[in-house]
Amino acid sequence: MTIKELIEKLSELDPELHVFVPGYEGGYHYVDVSKSDSFCLNVNKEWYYGPHETVAFIDEEERPSYKIVNGIVL
Repeated sequence: MTIKELIEKLSELDPELHVFVPGYEGGYHYVDVSKSDSFCLNVNKEWYYGPHETVAFIDEEERPSYKIVNGIVL
């Protein structure tokens, strides 16, 4: 999802809604958008991982085989 797509979806909602993300083992946190990074897309094949990974976790020689994008973590 891009920022543009996110803004389009969010523009349909009440602007006074609070925004949360799940906690590690339960509960919820407010969103922190101060985390930006570079990501390799479609890296992980295992169902229990998200498909994308930060560039820092990918060996340098493997990075050219993936599409790399900049993004934020909500």
